[in-house]
Amino acid sequence: MSLDDFVAHEYPKVVAAVGLITGDRQGAADAVQDALVGYLSSPPRHEVTNLAAWITVVASNRSRDQRRRSGAEQRALGKVAPLEEEVSDVLGMLDVDVKAAIMSLPVAQRQVCVLHYLVDQSVETIAEGLGVSTGTVKTQLFRARKTLATKLGKGDDRG
Repeated sequence: MSLDDFVAHEYPKVVAAVGLITGDRQGAADAVQDALVGYLSSPPRHEVTNLAAWITVVASNRSRDQRRRSGAEQRALGKVAPLEEEVSDVLGMLDVDVKAAIMSLPVAQRQVCVLHYLVDQSVETIAEGLGVSTGTVKTQLFRARKTLATKLGKGDDRG
């Protein structure tokens, strides 16, 4: 069976089958498409005699693996993530203008600024966590302070 024949005749059945197997009808089409991309980019070493069956198995396995990873991530986040109220309390302590100014920073500057000033991490710890040099962190902090001072209308004495 050619790929064109598969897409024309078997694709809807395979998507439905993967949806039934995994219980995720929404993600079934994505899983089947991922399996097709995998088949085209890295064909199996052995000859596939029944493409529909092969795609069904691969898509089902990928979907199941994705669901496991997602579940594991959710469980891990549940163990370490702060409660909504705690996050709201921390954000609520910030002045509205300060929060807006921080959110307007480029991502790299915002990241080091929040880690350093709100999470109280050292420059060295931030550099290690982000996989950059301490000089990069210091540069980003300098630029963030300068931008925040300008946006908030205050001078930065630390230059």
